[in-house]
Amino acid sequence: MHPLELFDRFRRWFGWVAPGRQLWERKPEQVAPDRSDDWLLESPSLDEARLLFPQLDEERALLRYQQLRLEMRERDGRGF
Repeated sequence: MHPLELFDRFRRWFGWVAPGRQLWERKPEQVAPDRSDDWLLESPSLDEARLLFPQLDEERALLRYQQLRLEMRERDGRGF
């Protein structure tokens, strides 16, 4: 078993006992960056898309890059 799995089990099992405990499961709004620092809100760059997906042509690379960014936003619970 991985050490992080052991730690996770320990904190879930004994976490309720600790006085002044910190909540481990936080809402996406609590961990989302400030809007001025959120790079996912910036418009996608063609240069970044080309670097990430060099095997695709420009249009397909940009579309795939936008899809990747939307998936990241959805996974983090930030919405669209």
